[in-house]
This record gives sequence, structure tokens and C-alpha cells, in this order.
Amino acid sequence: MDPSGGAGYLLLGALLVGTLSSLALLHFAQREVSWSAFITTWLGFVLSFGIIALVPYDVSATLAGEEVQPSEHHVVGSSWELIYWATFVLCWVLCPLFIEYEAAGGFTTYGRFRASLRRNAYWCLGYLAVGLILLVWLSMDGRIGLRAWCIAASNAWGLFLLTVLMGHGLVAVPRHLWRLANPAEQLAILYCSAVTMDEARLSTQFELQDLISEARGEIRIRSAQVGDPSLERAFEILQLTLEECELLHCELTNGARGVREGGQGCGNRPVGGEDASKLDALAEMFRALKLAALEARRAACRWNEMVRRCLMLEDLEEHLYPSAVELSTYWEGSCLHLCCRVPAVRSAWHTVVSTWLKKLRAPVLRVSAVFCGCLSAVIVLGQLTMFSKSTSLSVLSLLFQSGHGFWVTQVCCMVPLSYMVCTAYWSVFRLKIAGWYGLYSDHNTDASSLLWCASTLARLAAPLCYHFLFLIRVKNTAFQEMMGQMNVVPVLGVSFNEVFPVLVGFICLCNLLNVYSRMVQLFGLEALEIESVSLAPAGDTNDLLQEGRRLIERERRRRSEDRNLLEMVDRSGESGRTTMPLRFQIQALIEDGTLPLDWNAASPP
Repeated sequence: MDPSGGAGYLLLGALLVGTLSSLALLHFAQREVSWSAFITTWLGFVLSFGIIALVPYDVSATLAGEEVQPSEHHVVGSSWELIYWATFVLCWVLCPLFIEYEAAGGFTTYGRFRASLRRNAYWCLGYLAVGLILLVWLSMDGRIGLRAWCIAASNAWGLFLLTVLMGHGLVAVPRHLWRLANPAEQLAILYCSAVTMDEARLSTQFELQDLISEARGEIRIRSAQVGDPSLERAFEILQLTLEECELLHCELTNGARGVREGGQGCGNRPVGGEDASKLDALAEMFRALKLAALEARRAACRWNEMVRRCLMLEDLEEHLYPSAVELSTYWEGSCLHLCCRVPAVRSAWHTVVSTWLKKLRAPVLRVSAVFCGCLSAVIVLGQLTMFSKSTSLSVLSLLFQSGHGFWVTQVCCMVPLSYMVCTAYWSVFRLKIAGWYGLYSDHNTDASSLLWCASTLARLAAPLCYHFLFLIRVKNTAFQEMMGQMNVVPVLGVSFNEVFPVLVGFICLCNLLNVYSRMVQLFGLEALEIESVSLAPAGDTNDLLQEGRRLIERERRRRSEDRNLLEMVDRSGESGRTTMPLRFQIQALIEDGTLPLDWNAASPP
């Protein structure tokens, strides 16, 4: 490929990555997300996927050998330097600051950044201590630069986490695909998980309800006091947040008014005394209220996704398939909904979906599971001998002993690399720490979750790609030249990258035998515990299955009632017939006495 073609490919790849990242964020991000958080997240996605997308091009350029022009090699090398260090600053500096900034309870931009810096102080002190040690080391031995230490430390952290994540994902992804082909087996697992998830959802709602009561009582007590302008502004912001939280609580509980007007919720606690700073007390309450609202929304999104999957699998098990009209409603609110109004398009779409659900879904999922299982075995075998120079069990390395042309090399790289990315990031969102965050579709992902996802993606992208190059045994790429600066670092250099991934095979074996969770608990690494997909012990399985089935059946009946309520129209006396949002319909029915105040609690179990 000539230099102009290489530059054109890089430009086209950058545009494609930027466009796909923008579409993904527009689908997931809440509309209330600030532009600073949105742009930071977008940069994290673009830089991370840019690293992953650039590796196949780098491999093909290296295998081309003398055909590569020096100018093209310089373009690739400069791109690596720019992307890597921009990603490094973003994931280790900007994202942690913005995550705490979004969660801070300050009422001004300065106050929130100050709170963010204070909450990141422990990490900052750790970085400062490591920096001082590095300066001492550098003064004693001038052969190791600061850049090499930064690359080595970041790569070691990412490789350690990748080993755990891929050790789980390489086993769990094929197993999950195989189980998806059997609705009954998948339903049994989801029923058991539904009980715990419903308890967590209700717990977050009760916590939000208590904090709403406390905030309302605090505003009533202190709003009568004369304060300075900053205190008055704090009360105004807290009042607006309280109203938003009350509306959210009403929406999550389907209109139930569990918060008493007197503001005396259970767990009411004083937030400050005579000597306490009123502004700091209000800021702490503001922070707690925001976090409670975020947790309640996240728990509700996880529960709704769980219910959606259960209802779909129940219909598949009973051979109940959606009609053409029901399928057309799935695209409500998008431009594709206009296409579904055409009878021919609607009929064709119904035929395709029906054929997929009735005949193709199960065999395609099983074939995919077998393919992914074989690919997992190939990856694990290659990692077991990665440290050896003479012996290699890596089947993937056979594909890259010589060049096969630009596009064939791209495909040979992208298939295994994409699978490794999927297994790693599939496991990320099943870590217990990921219960705090997550990606939720239909504009339900908050700013903190977006920033956390961008940070995690950025921290793992470069170590994963460097690990992939070791796996396929391609040397002298521009990316390896840039990452190779850490080879002079003791312990964390080249030997660490060659030997440590051997543990992936051991972790895969532990996951196959379902002993991973026991090992994590034994060594006190609860943050690395991954959600279990196995059934409960035999003695408790039947009870959990029955309870989970009852919860899903209750949700099916409630959603059927909601669909009937959605047919109601506004009775405000205005001309015309305008459909009201569900939460306002329920609120109006409660206020005029059609539904009881405890309508949600009175719903049939």
C-alpha cells in the first residue's frame, strides 16, 4: 500500500471509529449528561477503539516488509505515540477527576472540583510516592526513563486485570451462548437471579425514599433561616434536585406515594448541628441524594432488562411469537418506525424475525458457541507457551508467518482480536464493582457510568493489543517499538508480559470447575468476584425458581395493566386527544381517587 493509501486508510478508520462512538453514546447517554462528561467519554471510546483498530494495519505493514515506505512507517509510529499518551492522560487523570466531580455535592464548579480532588487525594498521594521513588531510581540509574516506568506500570495493571477477565470470559462466553439456545435452562438461571435483583431494586428505592424525606425536612427547617447568598443558592439547587428525585421515585414505583408529606422517613438523621457548617451539611446531603437517585435508576434498568429477557424466553419456550403489529412498535420513536408503516416492509420484517425465532436462533447460537469455544481453546493454548522461544502451541501464529495481502491480514487480525476484546469487556460488566456502573440503553446511562466505562476501556486497550501481538508472534511492529520502551524496567518488562499470561489457562480451568469464586473469597479479592451464572444449591433451587417465576409473572401482569392505561387520553377538557405519559396518568388517577394512594403496594403479587 502506497503512503497516500495508508494515510487514507488511517483517516477512514478514524472517521469510522468516531462515528460509531458517537452513535453508541447518543444511544446510551442520558440527555442530562453534561457536555464535558460526554466529550471526555467520547474521547475515551475513540482513542481506545482507535488503538484496537490500528493494530491490524500495523501488523499488515510489518508483514509487508520492504514494501512499506519510511514515510508510512513514520505516520504509524507518530499515530501510536499520540494515541497512547492521550489515552494514558485521559484514563489515569481526567476520567477519575470527572467521575468524582459528577458525584460531588458542591453547589459551584469550584466546590465540586475541590471535592473531586479531595476524594482522589489518596490516589494522588500514591502517585506522588511512586513518583518520588522513580526520581530516586532515575538519579541512581539513568538508563531507565520516566516514560518507560509509566508504560510498564500501566501495562502491568492492565495485563493483571486482563488475565482475570479473559480467564473468565474465554469460558463464560461460549457457555452463555450455548445456554441461550435452551430457553428453559436460561430461564432457570434468570429466575434465581431475579430474586436477588428485585431485592436490590427495592432496597435502592427505599434508600431514595428515606433521603427524600430527610432532604424535605431539612429544607423545611432551614429555608426559613436568613443566610448568605451561597446558602440560598444551595437551598435552591437542593430543592430542584429534590423535585427531580421525587419525580424519579414516583416513576420507579409506578406512582406510589411512599414518602410522607411530613418528611419523617425512617432513618432520618441530622446532617449538622449548631457548630457544623450549613453549606457542607447541605453539600453532603446533595451528594447522597444524587447517588441514591443514580443507584435507584441503575437498579431499575437492570431489573427491566432482566424482566425483558425473561418474558422473551418464556414466549420462546411456549412458542409464542410476536405479530407484525407488535414488531412495528419496537421501532417506536425512530425513523425505522416510518418504514414499518408500509405493509410490505412490515410483512417482510415479520417473516425474517419469525424465521429467526422459530428455526434459526437455536442452531445459530449453538454453532456460535462451538466456534467461540474452539477460538477460546486456540487462544489459551497460545498463551501457555508464550514464554517459550522454541516451542509454540499458538495456532494463530501460523497465520502470520508471512504476508497474505492487506485485506486478508486485516481479517485474520480482526477476528481473534475482536473476540479477545469481547471476552474481556463482557467480563468487566460482571465484576461486582461494575454493579455501581454500567451501560444502559435508551438514554439511561448517567455521566459517572459513561466515564467509568471509557476509563476501563482505555486502560485495557493497549495492554490487550500488546498481549495479542505476543500471541501471534509478530515482531518489530511500530506499536511494539513504542511499548518496548518498558523492556528495560526490572520485573515489569518483557519477562512479565511473556510469563504472566500463562495464568489465563489456570483461571479458565478454575472457571470450568466453578472454583474461581471460592479462590477469590479465600484471598480476599472480592472486587474481582464475578457474578455467578450457576444455579443455587439443590436445597434452595426450587424455592428460588418459584419465587423468581412469581416475580416475573407479576411483572407480566403489571405491564399488561400499563398497556391498558396507556390507551387513556388526557381528560383536561382541551380539544383533541393527546396521550399522556404513563407516570402522569397514574398520578392523576391517584389524585382524583380512582386509584388508592398505595396503588403500587395494592397491585396483585
